[in-house]
Amino acid sequence: MSRDAVPTVFVTGASGFIGLELVKVLVASGFQVYGLVRSPESKRRVQRAGGTAIRGDLLVPGQWQDEAAADWVFHIPPSAGARVPFWKRAKRVGCTRARMDEHLLDAVAAGATRRVVYVADSLCYGATGPRPVTEDELSLSRGRGWCLAPSLDRLDGYVISGLPVVTALPGCVYGNASWFRDRIAAPINDGRRVVQFGAASPWLSPIHVHDCARALIHVAAHGEVGGRYFLANNEQVRLNEFAQTFARLTNQQLRVWRIPARAARLLCDRRLTDYAGGDHAYSNIRLRGTGFRFRYPTLEQGIKELLRAPDE
Repeated sequence: MSRDAVPTVFVTGASGFIGLELVKVLVASGFQVYGLVRSPESKRRVQRAGGTAIRGDLLVPGQWQDEAAADWVFHIPPSAGARVPFWKRAKRVGCTRARMDEHLLDAVAAGATRRVVYVADSLCYGATGPRPVTEDELSLSRGRGWCLAPSLDRLDGYVISGLPVVTALPGCVYGNASWFRDRIAAPINDGRRVVQFGAASPWLSPIHVHDCARALIHVAAHGEVGGRYFLANNEQVRLNEFAQTFARLTNQQLRVWRIPARAARLLCDRRLTDYAGGDHAYSNIRLRGTGFRFRYPTLEQGIKELLRAPDE
């Protein structure tokens, strides 16, 4: 990046949970940020975060592709439909993701973009078991791997052709504008029961949304081209620890409604349902090897920060 010019960044999914936090952190770090949005409300959210909103749709080629030729590009594809069983929509998901990727990556491939951070879904690694897996242990036979792995494989072709792509795989991202607020904080604050699934709570690899945004920027600057990086805290926690920790820190009673894990898809959003479906434990040794340091390395520290700034 030129020392005389303000570095530019293009972010897809800029109005989403992770994308909006990323825009805020980038703006605070002195970047000129352009965020791709589809609706007037999304445009207003990005503008309030300090970014410049660009109207467009990843599925539809258009003028937005000219704006994508920034110094850094962060590609955060939207998640697929919420309540349709994944096996029924898997083919559509794969085709849709391929079109989105093609429209963006082909647009920036001929430019002077210095780094592309592709934000992939770590759930494509499937249920891992309690032992943290590394980025090299993607299995096509479990979870979403057989459907979404082709998208990751296609990135190798772009890297070979010279596009500087780094892949980031966030773990269980939590914050005040996420499933944590709707399924943990709000029920406890209102005196309602928190839904929990099955007899044994699964293991997860959490990361505070602010640390997630910081880690994305870090791998853009320090990650190896062609490399994959799990973004997650050092220690795994059980899913029910989110509610237990929040209730303890706010000195409130925790009331639980325990239901069979198989009923989760009928009652909850897709993200929480996926977390409840089995252990999702990821090793962050590769991320830490780049020198990244967490601001909220434990779940307790992260939830304390959410309580300090409940509206952020």
